[in-house]
Amino acid sequence: MSVSRLFEIVYLLLEKKQITARALAERFEVSVRTIYRDVDALSAAGIPIYASQGRGGGISLTDRFVLDRAALSPEEQARVLTALKSLPGGDSPESRATLTKLSGLFGRREPDWLQVDLTPWGASGGGARRFDELKRAILERRVTTFSYAASYGGASVRRILPARLVFKGRAWYLQGFCLANRDYRTFRLSRILELTVTEERFDLSLSPPAIEAAPLSSSRCTPLRLRFSPLVAYRVYDEFDLSCVKREKDGSLLVAIDFPEDGWLYGYLLSFGTCLEILSPDQVRLQVGLLGRQIWKNCEKPDIRCRVFRATMESPKQKEDSTMERKFCQSCGMPLDDPAFFGTEADGSESRHYCKYCYQGGAFTADMTMDQMIDFCAPILSREHPGMSEEQAKAQMRGFFPKLLRWKGQP
Repeated sequence: MSVSRLFEIVYLLLEKKQITARALAERFEVSVRTIYRDVDALSAAGIPIYASQGRGGGISLTDRFVLDRAALSPEEQARVLTALKSLPGGDSPESRATLTKLSGLFGRREPDWLQVDLTPWGASGGGARRFDELKRAILERRVTTFSYAASYGGASVRRILPARLVFKGRAWYLQGFCLANRDYRTFRLSRILELTVTEERFDLSLSPPAIEAAPLSSSRCTPLRLRFSPLVAYRVYDEFDLSCVKREKDGSLLVAIDFPEDGWLYGYLLSFGTCLEILSPDQVRLQVGLLGRQIWKNCEKPDIRCRVFRATMESPKQKEDSTMERKFCQSCGMPLDDPAFFGTEADGSESRHYCKYCYQGGAFTADMTMDQMIDFCAPILSREHPGMSEEQAKAQMRGFFPKLLRWKGQP
C-alpha cells in the first residue's frame, strides 16, 4: 500500500468530488481491487470516504470533510497559489501537480492569469531549466560552478556557494558567496553559462546583502545626460524609470541617470544609433564618437565615399522620383516599410498615412509647423547620411515635405 497514493486520492477527491474506481486504477496503474483496499484503509484512518454503486456512482468524500485549510484566509490561499504559479517553471509537471493538490486542498481553482517565462522570444526554455537547477543548488546547499559573461567582455569561471534568487528590474539574479573573492557577488541569470551543480555540499550560513547594496561593477558610476529622438521613445520608456525621463516640446526625451562607465555602457549607448545625442559628460561623448568612427571604418567599402558623394549631388528631380516610390510618413517623412511603425486612427485601426510617432488615436502627437518638423528631422537625416550637412538635409526636405499630406500646399 502506497501512502503517497492515499494522499493523492484524497487530493483528487477534494478537487473532483467523485471519481470511479476504474478511473483511479488507470491513473495509478493498479487494479480496481487495490483502489477499493485503499478506500478501506482511508476509511479506517477516519477519512469520511465512501463508494456508491450503480449508474453515476463512484468514490466520494462526504461534503462536510475538509483538510485543515481554515488556517489561511481566501486571500492568503490565493497568494500562495499565485506565488507558486509566478515562479519560473510553473508549468512543469511537478509544479502542476503541486498546484493541483493545493487547489484541491483550498477548494478553489489555481490561478490562470499569471505566468512567468524566462525564455527569450524564439528560445527553447533554457532560462527556466537554469532557474530550477539553481533553486535545487540553493535548497540542497551545493557548491555551484559556471562560466559568467562579464559586462566588460570575455567570460570568467566562477565557483560559488549559491544563496538567493532575486527578481529585480525585469531580470532574475543569483546572489552567492564567491570562493575566489571571498565575498558576496550578484550574477544575472541570462549571463550564466555552462552551469554545473556539484555533489559537494557546504554548511556555511549565508546572508547576502540586499541586491541594491551589492556591487554591480568595479567601475565608478558616471552621471549621464542623454537626449533621445522620439523614434526610440518605446525603448526609453521600456528601459529607464519615468523619474529619469523628461519630454521636451519637440518630442525628444531627456534622460539623466548614473551608470558605471565601462565597455557595456559604450555598447549600450551605441545600440541607439543616430537616435541618441550624449549631452554630457564629454569623455563619454568622445569615446562613443570614436567607437562610432571605428564602426564606420570597419563597415566602409572602397567605393562607398563615391556613392555618398554622388547621392548628395543628385538632382532634386532624381531624388524626388526615387523617394516617392517608397511609402513614407506623410508628416515626418520616415519610411513606413514595417507595419509596426504605422500610427493609429481614432478607432484603433492602422493609419495609412502616418507613423506612430507623429500620429496616435486619430490625432497628431505634437502641434508643429512644417519648418519646425524640418528643423527637428534635419539633424537625424544628416547623421544617417555621412557627408550630408544639416543645411543640405533641410534643403532636401524643403523640396520633399510640401508634397507630404500634412504639409501639402504650405510654402
